[in-house]
Amino acid sequence: MASKCPFTVGAKFMSKSDLPQGSFSGRSLPRAPVVMPCRLSWAGVDALAITRNLSPSGLALSLSETIPLKMKEKAQIHLHNRITLQVVPVHARHEPGRLVAGFKVATIEKGAQEWNDLVAKVER
Repeated sequence: MASKCPFTVGAKFMSKSDLPQGSFSGRSLPRAPVVMPCRLSWAGVDALAITRNLSPSGLALSLSETIPLKMKEKAQIHLHNRITLQVVPVHARHEPGRLVAGFKVATIEKGAQEWNDLVAKVER
């Protein structure tokens, strides 16, 4: 029996015209803006977050500024309770009231087809 999610999961997709023009900070693949809830976990920490953008190779999350994120420490991101990505945080910056962190996707642990479908949807 499948467990029920306690909240409604949705995503806000934006068109390519909404993307900023110019440099993508050295990324080989630009990230498309996508806003949806997710869960970030690692070594005894489980935190709710919101995606800000994603690409096949990485994504950025908005987190509580109190989250003790450590660079280069492997973590997992859980999307829609169907996708689990093993990620490595590669950068973080503080914004008013939150921490914005970028993650490189190391492996897709669960839901590879769902992840590929999500990425394909935002790349259109």
